[in-house]
Amino acid sequence: MTNALEQNIIKFIAENKLINSGDKLLISLSGGADSVLALSFFDKYRRKYKIQICALHINHSLRGSESDSDEKFCQMLCNHINIEFYSEKIDVSAFAKKEKLSIEEAARNIRYEKLSDYLKISKSNKIVTAHNLDDNTETVLLNLFRGTGLKGLSGIPIKRDNIIRPFLSVSKIDIVKFLNNEGIEFRIDSTNNENNFKRNYLRNEIIPKIKEQINQGVDQNVLKLSQIVRNSNLIINNLVTENISKFITYTKSEVKISKEIKIAVPQLIGEVIKLSIEEKFSVNIDYEDFISIQNLFELQVGSKIDLSQNLEAISEREYLIIKKKEIVIDEVSEVQLYFNSEITFGSKIIGCAEVDLNKVQHSEKADLEFIDAENLVEPLIVRKWRASDRFNPLGLNGTKKVSDFLTEQKVPNIQRKEQLVLLNDEKIVWIVSHRIDESIKISKKTEKVMKLWVK
Repeated sequence: MTNALEQNIIKFIAENKLINSGDKLLISLSGGADSVLALSFFDKYRRKYKIQICALHINHSLRGSESDSDEKFCQMLCNHINIEFYSEKIDVSAFAKKEKLSIEEAARNIRYEKLSDYLKISKSNKIVTAHNLDDNTETVLLNLFRGTGLKGLSGIPIKRDNIIRPFLSVSKIDIVKFLNNEGIEFRIDSTNNENNFKRNYLRNEIIPKIKEQINQGVDQNVLKLSQIVRNSNLIINNLVTENISKFITYTKSEVKISKEIKIAVPQLIGEVIKLSIEEKFSVNIDYEDFISIQNLFELQVGSKIDLSQNLEAISEREYLIIKKKEIVIDEVSEVQLYFNSEITFGSKIIGCAEVDLNKVQHSEKADLEFIDAENLVEPLIVRKWRASDRFNPLGLNGTKKVSDFLTEQKVPNIQRKEQLVLLNDEKIVWIVSHRIDESIKISKKTEKVMKLWVK
């Protein structure tokens, strides 16, 4: 006989097309009420859906013998109903400390990573997590308080890639009531009553007061809000995606935001910037980051601000640059470059080698130069440019400040700071990757040639 709670779940699965005939489901099984319901439900309705099921338990090692007992309980439960069972024990506290994450974040990251691994090991095609109606309310409120924007208010996704959440329409109290009525045992996590976790505090203190003082049906209303926001977000994301292609450029390590976006689509600027950064760096940025980026539009070229997630933003003439902060350890001031050798300076490899004059092939590549080597003195020196530096650019009579040359070449400020120069006998002879000095150009009198390159 089908219970009202089960009917609710069956309807939710059908409406959202979560199960297909022939699916093999990997159930995330903690031993708590929600995941035990998931296991029980799909075991009961295996024939109806024409599916196979298996389960994975992650022992987080956070509660000593209690965690080990949870693992044994899950194994016995699966053995009893002849379900394929997998488990893994992981020291979440050590992982959190190493990765500088909260315990909650570390446990979640590990859980999804292992679910992905065991999806392949078990030859399943879908992962089932037993998030319920209460979980969605907690997630939406947490995101609201954190200021994560529309994406956060859309709540827990019903399905994402190969992860499905068929129990989002049922409440915790109804799940526990159903299991007790059916005589199905489940484990209770003692830490759920500890309010040192943000989610627990919200669950145990804030939401009960909202239900008592404002609206008993807050969970259903928040679920409706999530669905409305999710649908609205799809429309907005389509517009955002169109504008990303117009105003955002991705390089190997940066996001370049055209300053024209501020005039062209001011109403979408926040979502365009947010989505482009999140896609590039796989991080979630908050509202404060967006405000900082928006303010950077008004600051002078060369201004730089720090963002969360170890990111920074720099203002250039036509773009804002978003990139990971660079960690500089024991940076050297200069490096000696001997003939017929290569050296490494930061992320660059610079080399020189004597070549036959008859084999000189002039190239348009800025990273390759052929020079007159007659007056070169070993070793050459590579260093970053300085404010007082001058050189005589090829084709120009007289010297010019390196700073003025870089400005004329429209070298972005972020690259200017890292610009290297090559010196011969204390004189600059190459603005690396840009221009050689007039004094080392190849002429009819040249007898000895050196090739310079950078990669």
